[in-house]
Amino acid sequence: MSIPAKNPPQAHYLAADEGPSVWAFSGDQYTIKAGADETGGAMGLIEVVVPPLSGPPLHTHQNEDEAFYILDGRFEVVANDRELTVEPGGFIYLPKGTFHRFRNIGEAHGKLLLLFAPAGFEQYFLDVGLPTAEHPTPPPSDRYPDDVARSVALGHEKYGLRYYET
Repeated sequence: MSIPAKNPPQAHYLAADEGPSVWAFSGDQYTIKAGADETGGAMGLIEVVVPPLSGPPLHTHQNEDEAFYILDGRFEVVANDRELTVEPGGFIYLPKGTFHRFRNIGEAHGKLLLLFAPAGFEQYFLDVGLPTAEHPTPPPSDRYPDDVARSVALGHEKYGLRYYET
């Protein structure tokens, strides 16, 4: 016989334009759709809008598995020694420790879903990004080197994130 959890996760719903949203890296928009609080720590889900030729540098996650599901656009995804072109409807799973990056190789903004398991890594984007509610347009591109330096330090110290290029 199992004992029910004291506070089991409840059903969670957000409309298309809802969820905490930040600008990170070179103008990527990260919107948190679900995180540790909403899923009982099981997973985090983030919608990412990526400008052309943008995306994070090569990195690994030490604490969580990650998956990408492409909604719109064309993305180059590097996963260890594989280089893939992933289009809408394409999915890739990355176990923790996988060297990876993604880059929008299309001519328009692309969109993907990032899934992390277990939850918790979604907080990284809230920690390093600029809230879109306070900054309705992406930050100037000359901020990018400072953003990367801050992101690398915080990611390493608090989130088990390791960058291998910047």
